[in-house]
Amino acid sequence: MSGDVSELTGIFDLKPNGAERLRKFFKLVDGNLVGAGQVGTLHNMRFVFLDNDTKLLFATAYDGEWDAYIDDFATKIPEMMDYLFGNVEGWPGIASPEVKDFITKYQLQAAAWFVAHPDITVSEATRLKRQDLAVQRFLVELN
Repeated sequence: MSGDVSELTGIFDLKPNGAERLRKFFKLVDGNLVGAGQVGTLHNMRFVFLDNDTKLLFATAYDGEWDAYIDDFATKIPEMMDYLFGNVEGWPGIASPEVKDFITKYQLQAAAWFVAHPDITVSEATRLKRQDLAVQRFLVELN
């Protein structure tokens, strides 16, 4: 954890043709998983294919504690998580009581990482953007 921001990185074994299915999906959404924004603590997440499309690297940064973050995925975007990770060998399903153990099994601890603004949460950044927009509109109206 760096300030309020945490990281999660995992490398998972893909099912046969899992990379192909995920590539088609990523192409369909133009690589933009905007629906993940429903998880209000999510800073970013990335999916990278490794080892000739046999493994999937998942890396993310988020606010707060690990357990609450995984719970957010389970309650806010369960269908997306099950579609994406349904291409991973052994995925128990995001609603499964075993899902946290499954993720932990494949999670890697970052040896080092950098957070430019470790004390600004996603909700704080959203608030600051709205505030800046309001100030900019006010200044335009003054002119």
